[in-house]
Amino acid sequence: MTMVCSPSLCLRGAAESVSSAKDASGSRTAKTDAASDAVKTALGIADRLDALEDYSTVADFTVSLAMTDQDVDYRLRMAETRQPQDTLFGADYLIDWQLRSDQRESRGFTAYFDGHCYRYRDRRLQEYHFQWDSIPFLTAAGGVQRNGQFVDLLPRSISRQLKQIADNPKEYTIDVSHSGSDADRTTTLRIRQEINGAVGRNFTLTINDVNSLPVKVVNEYNPAQISEQTVVVDYSYPTDDQALKAVSTEEDLIAMYPADFVKFRESNYRVENLRGQPLPTFGLPTLTGELYHHTKGDGFRSPTLVAILNPDNAAAATSIKALRRAQATMPRSVDLIFAFTGSNADLISEAVGQPVEGEYDLLKAKVLARDCGTSVFPTILVVNSDGIITDVILGVNNSLVQDVIQSVALIE
Repeated sequence: MTMVCSPSLCLRGAAESVSSAKDASGSRTAKTDAASDAVKTALGIADRLDALEDYSTVADFTVSLAMTDQDVDYRLRMAETRQPQDTLFGADYLIDWQLRSDQRESRGFTAYFDGHCYRYRDRRLQEYHFQWDSIPFLTAAGGVQRNGQFVDLLPRSISRQLKQIADNPKEYTIDVSHSGSDADRTTTLRIRQEINGAVGRNFTLTINDVNSLPVKVVNEYNPAQISEQTVVVDYSYPTDDQALKAVSTEEDLIAMYPADFVKFRESNYRVENLRGQPLPTFGLPTLTGELYHHTKGDGFRSPTLVAILNPDNAAAATSIKALRRAQATMPRSVDLIFAFTGSNADLISEAVGQPVEGEYDLLKAKVLARDCGTSVFPTILVVNSDGIITDVILGVNNSLVQDVIQSVALIE
């Protein structure tokens, strides 16, 4: 049956339909404008985080799991120094962390500078060097320098996250709010990630509007599920004399964590790159009780072979015999320094036997091994009269005598 309406009723219905359509369109426009403004705010915060020059913070990091009532707590000290010319991360950083738990103590650090990345935890020191092997720095996930423990809490990492979120409006929605006043005024971003209609993550970031420093980060992963996990990070900012500083050289990093490098270093990157560098400073006791001291930059009376040896290793005695044979064979005067990492004088005396002229037998050389960056024994450093390392020979082999003679012969 066909319905017929009067002209006035039809006109009124049409007008109401048009009005409803306009309201819906206006609502959609308002939502679109609000979403666009939220993205602009997020990108503005990202730019401000990128612009921070020297950053240092102490943060409390707490992980809560739906399946347990016991939280996991860390105390973090983090520092970042802007390096715009660095294309791998854009900054030097150092993160020192400690797990606070009644069951066990655990600590570690992560550092990056100028294409060098170091990670220490659970009595293991890992290191990566771009010039030696670039692949770990160029992975699809962003490389080792961007994916270490707690690295995502640094300003530049947060900035990258915000830019990625802004580029994916179909996956992320952003809500912006403000609170406080004057020096305490803050902006909070509440970000929801939805994948196939399910919420995968809620991310909340609060920053101080005056100095652009992060105040708080909250991440909720798999909310309302049995695998739900909540991470809360509260940032605080110490005074200058207490602030952690990022390092820019390996020497500075070793100075902060000397024992970790002595005990757990496995890489030979540093010692392999000592060629052309001055022999490091060291002062070590001799077998006869004197102190032998060398200052970085000082020369020697003649070319010198510095052998770093482990007295517990059977290769020590073999290396000593080979180096003495090489010394006796060479037409020029060459001195020998045998630097043992141990302190047992009896054991070392047994390995040394009868010293020869121009030989120095030193104890307690773990620090020298650390400063040279070696974990291979023997490590033989060929040093010219100016105190410059001209060659590095690692390990012992049947051609050691000839290798040493050839290396010394090349010294100008």
